[in-house]
Amino acid sequence: MKLKKLLSQSIIALCALCFITGCSEEKTTESQKEEVKGNCPIVECMKKIEATNTMEEINDIIGFESTKDAMIGSDPIWKFDSKNWISFKKNSNDETTIQATIDKESLKDDKIKLPLSSDLQKDLNNGSFTYEELVTKVGGEGTLTSISKGSLSYTWVDKSGQRLGATFNNESGKCTVASFR
Repeated sequence: MKLKKLLSQSIIALCALCFITGCSEEKTTESQKEEVKGNCPIVECMKKIEATNTMEEINDIIGFESTKDAMIGSDPIWKFDSKNWISFKKNSNDETTIQATIDKESLKDDKIKLPLSSDLQKDLNNGSFTYEELVTKVGGEGTLTSISKGSLSYTWVDKSGQRLGATFNNESGKCTVASFR
C-alpha cells in the first residue's frame, strides 16, 4: 500500500515537473528541420546571377557547389533545401538558362491581385505590356525565376496560392508569355 502511494506521488510529481518546465513533445515544421545554406536566400541569389555567368561564378554567388539530383533531373543544381533549388541548363546552341524552383508558399503575397486570364490575354494581344506595367496591375513585384540571354521570367503568387508566370523579352521589355497555375 505504501509502495503504491509512493509510486503514484512520484508519477504526479514527474507530471507536474514536466508541465511546469515545458517538457512536452516539440512539433517542428519541415522548414525548421532543414537548414538553408549559401551566401544568400534563393530569391536574392537569383537577382545576382546573370545568363552569362559560368557555373564557377554561380558557385561563388550562391556559396556552395552545384550537384546533380536524379529525382530533379540531369542538370546541375544548387539545392538550398528540399523545396528550393536553382538549375543550370545549356541548350543545343550552348545558350544557358538559369531556372529557380521556389516553394510557392514562401511567395504568397496578400497584396497581389491577379488579373483575369481573359484580361491578360487581351493585353498580350493588344501589343503586350512591360514588367513595370504588370507590377502596377497586380499590385507588387514578381519573383525572378528564370534567366536567359533573351528573357527574364517572373512569378507572382496571390494569397490563395494561384500563381502567375510571365516571361519578358530582354530586347523589347514586353511580355511574350503569361500563364496561370
